[in-house]
Amino acid sequence: MKFSFALPIIFFWILATSAFAAIEQPERVPLFPTLFHQFGWNALGAFTYGYGAHWALGAAGTYGLVESGADWKWNRFCVRHEALATWATLPGGVIGSLAPFIVPLSMYWGSDSREIQIAGIAVGQAAILGFGVTSFAKIFTGRTPPHVADAADGDKDYQKDYSGDFKWGIWRGGIFDGWPSGHTATAVAMATTLATLYPENAAIRIGAIAYSLLIGASMSFMAHWESDIFAGALVSFAIGRTVGKSFANLRDGKSEDRVSFYFYPNGAGIAVRF
Repeated sequence: MKFSFALPIIFFWILATSAFAAIEQPERVPLFPTLFHQFGWNALGAFTYGYGAHWALGAAGTYGLVESGADWKWNRFCVRHEALATWATLPGGVIGSLAPFIVPLSMYWGSDSREIQIAGIAVGQAAILGFGVTSFAKIFTGRTPPHVADAADGDKDYQKDYSGDFKWGIWRGGIFDGWPSGHTATAVAMATTLATLYPENAAIRIGAIAYSLLIGASMSFMAHWESDIFAGALVSFAIGRTVGKSFANLRDGKSEDRVSFYFYPNGAGIAVRF
């Protein structure tokens, strides 16, 4: 499921943004290089925001959920109710995979407002970083997935507690089977970015929380361990806050890119401002 949803989303995001960027829109906020506004600094902020406390809390929470048996107990509940778990996972798999490119593109191309266009681009960058940062982490933090369907079918390899079966190292779990949850991280990063851009808008805050809970809860039924969800939400909160503040400054004219990436029909470039 992870390959079938994640890879097409990446492909269509690149294809759609590249195609739309080629259209003449003189009064529209330029998609490129705005999509990469302070991209390097924002990616770094995913790890340094709050002095890395979100990663530390995510790791500590994961340890607690594994050692207390909470991860395993939830897994066994899902195994006993496999039909429910299968259906409950669908919203997170479908919505959580489509929203990262539908929402940003709809905001950007569906409005003539400069503010909303910038917000759409910000959400797009948050989605890219949410997926990218967690995929990078999974290179080193591989983990055996819940295997709910296999366990429900009686596979003997998945009847004893394997919630703590991490595969530390390089490429031992790929970039999909690992810690933390990429779907959850992407959803929370997008939601937190919007909430940061519009701190006074209660409807956006409530919607952001509801969307994050929907994706996280849905993923916990079959695709990820509870602790993956917990950690993914924490680390991506840092991403959303960093991206949201960065684009809020851009919107309000308070900052300028230190590092900018430029894409042209025949190449790309980078500009560094000191």
